[in-house]
Amino acid sequence: MTKVSADQYKKKIVEFILPELSELSKPKILEFGVRFGVSTNLFLEICEKKNGFLHSIDMDDCSKVANSKNWQFHLSRDDNYDYLDKILPNDIDLIYLDSFHNADHIEKIFYHYFKKLKVSGLFIFDDISWLPYL
Repeated sequence: MTKVSADQYKKKIVEFILPELSELSKPKILEFGVRFGVSTNLFLEICEKKNGFLHSIDMDDCSKVANSKNWQFHLSRDDNYDYLDKILPNDIDLIYLDSFHNADHIEKIFYHYFKKLKVSGLFIFDDISWLPYL
């Protein structure tokens, strides 16, 4: 498996996801998995231009990757439902899942958070192989 560079990762988000978000007014975005903040900062660009808001979840402290009034970092596992269900909105435009890449975990996260998407919302899975789902 080849490793994706930060530039390739950024290009993928800019070309595939950001055009969808640019059409929205006040986008609400939920990001699972922050790491170095590449996607976080790209989503924040849209949120700041469009008066939207980004919630980012990671079990590592990534609170220093950005600084914006349009962003809140939550130090938590993505399956900490008791905590996250109380603080996350129920009308999300985009859920971006880039945390633990295990098929069972992804399925669990998808089915739990799908109900928080708007009818026209997007749920994007990053860095997963389709093979386990065959």
